[in-house]
Amino acid sequence: MTIQEIGVSVLLFIGVGITLICCVGLMVAPDTYDKLHFAGPVSSVAPVVMAGAVILEEALSQSGVKALLVAVALGVSGPVLTHATGRAARIREHGHFMALPEEMPAGATSPHPTEG
Repeated sequence: MTIQEIGVSVLLFIGVGITLICCVGLMVAPDTYDKLHFAGPVSSVAPVVMAGAVILEEALSQSGVKALLVAVALGVSGPVLTHATGRAARIREHGHFMALPEEMPAGATSPHPTEG
């Protein structure tokens, strides 16, 4: 087994490990917002590690470039989709996205324009 093969195996093991740990976290997390924290690494860290394994194996051939483009696309869209999902969950739960009175710091005024 060459150093390159060991590197590819290690990177794939790390990528699959991240994904499996996050899947378990998604199953045991108590609410939507906690689950979003487990979805983040799967869409940002794991693709980069797996793309690294492909590039280590294939160099920057057609497969390597495609893996890199997929990792970049997931790295850019993952956080945006996570934020949009969290925002949609909060709006569905509370009817708006503004801070609730109990979430405001002591002495702060209400974020709602109709309240004092």
